[in-house]
Amino acid sequence: MSAGRTIGSAVLIAAGVSAVVAAAMVRWAPDAGPRIGSVRLTELTAEFMAGAVRDAESAEETAEAARRWAADLETALAVVAARRGIVLVTAEAVVAGAEDHTAEVRWTLMRLGEPAGLDGSGAPVPLEPEFQL
Repeated sequence: MSAGRTIGSAVLIAAGVSAVVAAAMVRWAPDAGPRIGSVRLTELTAEFMAGAVRDAESAEETAEAARRWAADLETALAVVAARRGIVLVTAEAVVAGAEDHTAEVRWTLMRLGEPAGLDGSGAPVPLEPEFQL
């Protein structure tokens, strides 16, 4: 076999293998990574602090309210992230393109602050219309 035929055969075999590998990667590639959503945590924190300072009667009361709010915030973030199937990050960490979920986190925080938590009776809480999936 001549050198030209050998090189031509090698190129055709390499092209065929490349096509099979590319097709397999497209067919069996994992799903895209998680979607990203943003939350304006600075805004939520400022809103809480304004109310806590205004309503508190002592430094200890303010500190206890802050601990409860931080726990509620963590729960609200987890609820919204799970409900939407997204990863939430602070708005300051996102350059562009992430959907803002601050209003939904705020709504969830308010519901957590109700006497019996998110559902009040053990039944699922209907979402506000603007938060429907």
